Formats: sequence, C-alpha cells, structure tokens
Amino acid sequence: MSSSKYIWNFPSNNFGQITGIGDSGVETFKGSPIRSLAREVCQNSLDAKINDSEPVRVEFRLFTINSSEVPGRDYLEEVFHKSLDYWSAQKADKAKIFFKKAIKTIKGPKLTCLRISDFNTTGLLGSAEEYNSPWTNLTKSSGASDKVGSQGGSFGIGKFAPFACSDLRTVFYSTKDKDGEKASQGVARLTSFKKSDEDTAQGIGFYGEPSKNNPMKEQFFLDPSFNRKDAEFGTDINILGFSNEGHWKEEMVASVLEGFFYAIYEGSLVVNVDGEIIDKGRLSVLMKSYKKSLETKEAANYTSEYYQTLVDKNSRTFIKKLDTDPETSGKLTLKLLIKPNFHKRVAMIRQTGMKIKDKGNIGGLIPFAGVLVIEGDAINSYLRGLENPQHLDWEIGRAENKTKAKNLLLFLFRFVRDSLNEMKEEDDGEELDPAVGDFLLSEDSSQTSEVNRLEAISDDVNQIDITVVSPQAKQTEDGDREEVNLLDDEDGDKIESSSDKKTVHDEKKVERKERETKATDFDKEEEPTEGCKKQYLISALDVRLIVRNKNLGDYTIIFTPRQSAKDGVIKINMVAESDKYPAPLLEASCQSCPDVKIDGNSIKNLVFIQGKPIRLDVKLDFHDYCSLEVEAYGD
Repeated sequence: MSSSKYIWNFPSNNFGQITGIGDSGVETFKGSPIRSLAREVCQNSLDAKINDSEPVRVEFRLFTINSSEVPGRDYLEEVFHKSLDYWSAQKADKAKIFFKKAIKTIKGPKLTCLRISDFNTTGLLGSAEEYNSPWTNLTKSSGASDKVGSQGGSFGIGKFAPFACSDLRTVFYSTKDKDGEKASQGVARLTSFKKSDEDTAQGIGFYGEPSKNNPMKEQFFLDPSFNRKDAEFGTDINILGFSNEGHWKEEMVASVLEGFFYAIYEGSLVVNVDGEIIDKGRLSVLMKSYKKSLETKEAANYTSEYYQTLVDKNSRTFIKKLDTDPETSGKLTLKLLIKPNFHKRVAMIRQTGMKIKDKGNIGGLIPFAGVLVIEGDAINSYLRGLENPQHLDWEIGRAENKTKAKNLLLFLFRFVRDSLNEMKEEDDGEELDPAVGDFLLSEDSSQTSEVNRLEAISDDVNQIDITVVSPQAKQTEDGDREEVNLLDDEDGDKIESSSDKKTVHDEKKVERKERETKATDFDKEEEPTEGCKKQYLISALDVRLIVRNKNLGDYTIIFTPRQSAKDGVIKINMVAESDKYPAPLLEASCQSCPDVKIDGNSIKNLVFIQGKPIRLDVKLDFHDYCSLEVEAYGD
C-alpha cells in the first residue's frame, strides 16, 4: 500500500468539548480486555455471516513489525508528545502515565500487534457512505448501532474493545465486502491536545484520505504474513501496541470457549487463536485442557458441564414455543443433565450461539447443568434490548414496559425450573427439595424483587431477597414454589410474610414427611441420641434471617432443624454470583445454647432438637446487606 498520499488528521473541536483519557467506551472493557475482545469480535462476525452452510471463521494472530512501518508513525508520536504536554498540568496521573508509555512504545524498534480477521462474513458494508452504515458505525460513530432482529450489538460500544487492548489506543480497519468494495482506515482514540495556539483537537484521529477523513479505497495489510484472497469477504482489525501481558492466548481460548461453546458445538463458528484451532472436532479435547488450566475459576467448571450436557446420552430435551405475543414470539430449547458434583447452572444462549449468562440457584439440592437456547428473531430482538453493554445479563430497568420484561424473564426461569422438576420426578417420583440456606435478603424493589427471588443470588449487592429453603415450602396450584418474603417493620428489621394457601402438593408433602418420620427412628427422638459421632448435614424445616442493623453487621438467624443432633455446627457463608466465601463472624450468642463459640465462619456447641427453632444473634465484619448461606451439621 502506498502511504505517501494518506495522512493522520485529528479534527479541531471548534472550541467545543475537551476529551480526556477516561473514554467511557474504552473504560467499559478495561476490566477484562481479552474476554471482552473475544466476545465482541466473535459476536460481530456471527452477526455478519453470509453463508449459513459454512461456519464463520475468526482468526487471532500475534505478529511483530518494525515501529517505522506504522503508517504516519512520526506524526502519531508528535501527537503523543503534544497530548502529554497538554495534560502535564493536571494533578491526576492517568493521562500522563498513558502517554509516557505510548511514547516509549512507539519509539521502540519493534511493535507488537494483533490481527483479527473473519471469513464467511459480509465484510463492512457502506464504506462510501457518510453515516449510518456498518462501516461508519464502526469507524466514526459513537453510541450508534443499526443491528436488528437477532443480531447482537445494541449499544454501538463494542467497537471500543480493541482499543482497550492497545497501548497506543490505535487500530487499523480493513475490509472487502460482499459487494466487492475495499476500504481501510486507521483510528486513534486519544485525548484533546493543542494543534496550535489557536486550535485544539478533538482527540479522535483518522488515517486515510486528507479530504473529509475518508477511508483509503484499498485493503490494508500490516501483518506481512497475511493477504486476503479475492474471493474472501470479511474484515481485518489490526491492534497496534497490543497489550499482551500475561497468558493472552490461553485467556483468549478460554473466553471463546466460555462465551461461544454452543456456536462451536453447532458448527457455526471456528476460531484460530494464534495456531490453536477451536472447532467442533476439537471441542472435547479443548474442554479438558481449558478446565485444567483454569480450574480455580467457576466459569471453567460451568462450561465443561454445559458441554457434557450437550453430548451426554442421558440428557433430556424440553421444548417450549412462545406464540401469544408477536413481540416475544420464538422457541425455547432446553437440555438438562443431572450428575453428581454439577454446579446447578444453566447457560442462557441467544440465537447466534453466544452465551449471555449463567443462571444459578434453580434446583436446590439436585446437581445438574443445563443449556437453554432462545430461538426466534422476535424474542431475541426483545431480549437484546434488555442486555447490558457487555452482553452479560438482562436488566429489567432497560425495558420501556418493565412489567412485560419481568414477566418474560420469569417465564424463562420457570420453564427451566419446571423442566428440572419434571425430569427429577420421572427419575424417582419425588419433587426437588431446595437446599438448606439458599436465601437472600433484599430491599423492596417493585421491578426486580420477583426475578431476584427466583435467581436467589442477585448481581447487585444492594438488592437482596429471601427464599426460604424448606422441604415443606408451599406450592401454588400450577406447581410454582411459593417463597417467603421479608418486609421491613417500623424498626427497620425484616419480618416474615407468607400466604396460608394450601394445595394438593402441600398434602403430598405432608404425607411424604409422615412416611419419612415413621421410617426413621432417629427422627422420633425428642432429644438427640448418644453415641452418634459422625457429622451429618442437618436439613431445615424453616430458616429465617432478620437484619437488626446492617450498618453494624447485626443479624439474627432462626433455624428450625428437621432432625435432632448433638455437637451441632452452623456455618455461614457470604454468597456471590459464582462462588461463596466464609462470612467474617465477630460475635455469636444463643440463649438456648449459652456455650457457643466461633471457629472461623462456624458457630459450634449447638444442640438441635427436631422441630424446635434455635435463635442465633451474630455480628459480621461487613456493614451492608449481603447474600448469606446457612449450613447446619451435627452428630
């Protein structure tokens, strides 16, 4: 490519807004840049698929060039120096640190870059348009997205992910679209700086034709080993000064597997990460190595279990059609597998094959994994409007009709729960019993409380609900499990509120409880028996949690045991979305057991008597609402 006729241009701000280093779009992806890059790139490529009979191919390749080969290198370095001077008077160091590093990087003899190329896509259409085309939305627009139907992006900020991975915040785009048009352009997302005494730059610069910041009408190949063939439509992204600290390749492979395992399993996506091929044929091998290399991360366990659910012959498939509302019409396909030690999570998959979230706390004690695929342009378009910018969750607050959004999410979650109950009942004829201590506290929220009660663990630590975890939990006539809500009394404490409604399911539970009581001598004892030294898990007839003073960390736990036991222990954990942690216990007292003592997150020297509530007043070294889990053990 002849670069002599192309230049860098940073348009003047015309005495308008000053742009700082804390670009909100870039900062969105700074926390997990590699994961974000994998998700945004693969999603965009799947959205642009041109031939459904072939997979979309995405390639990530690390390469090194001489710094002198960077188009317009000398002027770009000058911009870095001017920007450093412009922000040198600022007390904050963030901008100064960035530009000092950028100057050092671009002055070095070599520059590390990452090329991202996709194939079997339409390419970036509309490179000759001034606005509202895929090309201009990517290179020149902010907050603009023209995707429709089941396509993924809805915020127009995914374009910032590559910049979050660049020490120069500079990216070169190149495309050959399905219409045969070719275009290339460099984009640098920096800060405002003084071009002259009378002229201040906006901070966003473009490398291309001098007139109107138009792109180059040719393909751009910075990687010396790469040249796109004439019949290969697609897009190339070159990240200059790629921030490849740590094990980027391993993290990239893991991120692709976690986010797009279903698309790969279905054969609609193949990814090459610097020579590591990720396709359906190698999925089994990669899952094992991925789990081993990231075994401390819950996501690794979940993804491995989802894959087993897809391939295991013992998995069950449930299908539900949605056709009552044209705006949310579609089809739900759910695969479930019950297996020991599974983490009780369901992958929520959008139509393109990307996982949105891991839905947890559905099945109580039953270890299982599930994959829910949401098909149909209407429902995918609707859910796309509820996604957060990182495409990792659905948020009711983003909907115009929040009640409708809440009901749709509840429908999805109930479908999963009811299918799991049906599967378990067919296995052993019993309903699922929820786990001891699976409950949450929450401030009242008319928009989110019902969904949070179903999820049991909220993404927002300031919103906490409670689900009573009892084998005798009431059920509604349609089989939905009724939950106990906690409400604030006049003193700010939480009090129980429940319905007295009884159903056929309640009677069945009473009958089953009576059979179990007759069959178990241990449960007949009013006092615990002597000589039983092994610690057993003690299930609960009822669990209540009262927040006495969240600012002081004062809580009360009322635990009603289902069995009698001596040498009782109650363990308290603080629960996050994907893990749990020992609660920081400072104090504990119990009127019925005055000799209790604290050992880490355990309260010891308790005596459990079947059906008799035991009250514990505890103080935590944590001064806000939190999600807690209670486990009870005894001899």
